[in-house]
Parts: sequence; C-alpha cells; structure tokens
Amino acid sequence: MISEEMIFLDKELTSQEDILKFIVKSAFENDYVEEEDKLLTAVKKRENEISTAIGYLIAIPHGKTEAVKSPFISMVRTSEKVKWTEDNDEMVRLVFLIGVPEKSEGKLHLKFISQLSKKLLDDSFRGKLLNKKNKNEIFEQLSSIEI
Repeated sequence: MISEEMIFLDKELTSQEDILKFIVKSAFENDYVEEEDKLLTAVKKRENEISTAIGYLIAIPHGKTEAVKSPFISMVRTSEKVKWTEDNDEMVRLVFLIGVPEKSEGKLHLKFISQLSKKLLDDSFRGKLLNKKNKNEIFEQLSSIEI
C-alpha cells in the first residue's frame, strides 16, 4: 500500500489544506485516484468529523471513495511544524494520508492506522521518520509495518 513515489520529505507546506491538496494531486499523478476533488472532499469530510491529528506531530487523514482506483498510503514530512486545525493548537510534521476505494473489502485502512499508530508511539521509530534524509530508508522503515 505504500510506495516510495508517495513519500515526500521536507515539503514547504504551511497548512492542512496545502498538505491535503498536495497529497491528493500526487495520488492523482501517480494513478491511484481518478478524480482529485472526490478524494479531497472525502478526506475533508472525515477530518471535519474529528481531527486526525494523533499527537507527536502526526496526523493520519484518510478517505474512502469510488475515486480511489487502488489503495495507497502517502507520507509527507513538512519542513516546519504546521498547525493542523483552527480549533486547537495541534501541530504536525508527519502526515500519512490513506486512500481506499469505496468498495474495498474489509477494513485494511483501519488495520494500517492501528499498526502505524502503535509504531509511532515508539520514540526511535518516530525519530527516524522525522530525521532521515533518504526516501528509500523511510520507505523500508514504513514497509516493516505489518498489515
């Protein structure tokens, strides 16, 4: 579900809106998504229900829509901390967006969120994601998460 082409390091994005648009556009350009607007709407709808910021400078937004052709996970590390919502002062630097087709079987995205969340509680694992300079090393680290 995660590919190296969907990992982006030290992007100069300054808002939740910028980050989500960047990831959705990248998913479209890499042929994971048919319609950018539908995925962006699904992700924002979910985000409006409850913030996907989980602490530790991390957010895990996700969307389920027919616009997603195949499941994907993207990771963006921003160059600076970004205020995730206007409602609170939650700051993020690592954003994992999960896109899932509407008709996907099971709860694969929920299982990944659960496994990722457990890994991210580990200071060492999280520190590597925040500091490694090489996309391949980060890809290998994320690929170690069992789904």
